[in-house]
Amino acid sequence: MPTQNDAGPSLPEIARRLAEAFRSQGYELYLVGGAVRDRLLGQSDTDLDFATSALPDDTYRILTDFGRPYRVGERFGTIGLAGLEGQIEITTYRQEIYPELSRKPAVTFGASLFDDLSRRDFTINALAQDPLSGYLVDPLNGRHDLELGLIRAVGVPEDRFREDPLRLLRAVRFAAALRFDIEPQTWAAMQRNPGDLRRISRERIRDEYTRLLQGAVPSRGLGLLRDSGLLGASVPELQALTQMPDHGPRHPLSLWDHTVRVVDRVDPFLALRWAALLHDVAKPATRTTESNGRPRFFHHEDVGAQIAREVLTSLRYSNAVVDAVSLLIETHMQIHSYSEEWSDGAVRRLRMRLGTLFQESLSLARADAAGHTLTGQSENAPRYDQLEQRARNLERQVLPAVSPLSGDELMQHYNRPPGPWIRHIKEALREDVIDGRLAPDDLEAAWRLADSLMSASEP
Repeated sequence: MPTQNDAGPSLPEIARRLAEAFRSQGYELYLVGGAVRDRLLGQSDTDLDFATSALPDDTYRILTDFGRPYRVGERFGTIGLAGLEGQIEITTYRQEIYPELSRKPAVTFGASLFDDLSRRDFTINALAQDPLSGYLVDPLNGRHDLELGLIRAVGVPEDRFREDPLRLLRAVRFAAALRFDIEPQTWAAMQRNPGDLRRISRERIRDEYTRLLQGAVPSRGLGLLRDSGLLGASVPELQALTQMPDHGPRHPLSLWDHTVRVVDRVDPFLALRWAALLHDVAKPATRTTESNGRPRFFHHEDVGAQIAREVLTSLRYSNAVVDAVSLLIETHMQIHSYSEEWSDGAVRRLRMRLGTLFQESLSLARADAAGHTLTGQSENAPRYDQLEQRARNLERQVLPAVSPLSGDELMQHYNRPPGPWIRHIKEALREDVIDGRLAPDDLEAAWRLADSLMSASEP
């Protein structure tokens, strides 16, 4: 096996201690994959991945001398250990092959480090380092591709993608995260095989989108997904964003160009990035044209919120993420419509509806407005600043978001049993508090209003 005769980057002491423990038992242990790649790029990562000739049970036994190991993925040969500085995972030399039409890989444990490196996805990940000597093991010239800035599939690209189609998305993610180019033959194979993603579970596709969207410049990865055909193959609903080149006379960018600019401009909070990606997803479906040729997109925020819910649910995101994204999309046009003529009650209602997502909603609105312009500057920026300041000022006026009168008090006062009438009165009182017409502690005024509501409801 070709081995570079120079030492790789320095490793933490735990790597040497682990290697000594495994070697004393007659097993090999190498730092592998991204842990080596990132160190060669000057990026330090506290998480360490190792490959070993030891079988999982032997790995578990050896690791008990270092702490409390756990069987994180024993079916795939992986045993984990929580270290003082980061996570450690040690995996038996293996090969993974997806049987025809199966979403679950068949795993076989390999006999050598070369077998293990040869089954990896890209040359830049087919690197190993001996923790004892420090020497690099680089049978596939991965270090050279690192220097060239290339994502190159190991061996025949079609074979690697057929073994695990998720590698199609991983190629995009690595290219975006590292700002590398994709080697031409690898790129051509990706364009020929986007449909293979149907063999991959939605959870694995979700995880790749999560990593991509939380990267520094997600627009690069999204562009590669579009150009390779992987966008429509992985999340078909996103394809519509690429099919509307004009966006109205006040918006010089295409819908796609606008969308990816918005994604780049918001913070890498998962729900916010997804909301940015999907905030206009319903525009193609809701598009109408006025007599003067102006396009309109009535209720695209409501339709888009529903589409977002369906997309994220299909990707098996948590209810918390689904609800947050849907709410941000559903309310983003309300943020845009804000004016100083809004009542304090209207501001309070929007603030209460968004809850902890209020700042994210402002971030989305600012990015949305700026993303429509060629300069990245929006004339509406002061409007969002004013809304934020008004909401902050109103928060200092602590108002309960409940009725001043309880249901028990109402039933006792009017000597009536429970029923819809209670909710009707409490909601009316609550709205008056929010609008500032009723002080929360003014029980005399609250009872007068309750009396008038009861009188109005009597036949």
